[in-house]
Amino acid sequence: MKPSDFQKTVQCRFESCLKKVVRHVVKDYQKKLKRRQKGETLFCELPEIVVENLAVWDDYDTDYTIFNVCGSDIRICDDELAEALKHLSERNRENLLMYYFLEMSDTEIAKRQNISRSGVFQNRHNSLERV
Repeated sequence: MKPSDFQKTVQCRFESCLKKVVRHVVKDYQKKLKRRQKGETLFCELPEIVVENLAVWDDYDTDYTIFNVCGSDIRICDDELAEALKHLSERNRENLLMYYFLEMSDTEIAKRQNISRSGVFQNRHNSLERV
């Protein structure tokens, strides 16, 4: 059975309408993508400092060497520094850690270690020379 001219006309109109709809859907999608791209910034285009602020770094105890001074745990990340501190006597190590990490004054350290203020300074100076 052969389609009539009317059926062919209807079919052509339908196909034409369908093509128009598909073309407009594609155009709308492309416009939407362009609008979205205007507001987006690629990670590779961001400054490094911004990316670092977005990053989350895992923190494990095994990444540090921990020294307990005055009831506070002081975490040393640098392996060379930690090794150098281990080679010092306990008093000299505590002296350095209290001064540089706990930000204690020579007077406060002297009271804790029961030595003179000048002794604290001298111990710290000698310890730094040895390391």
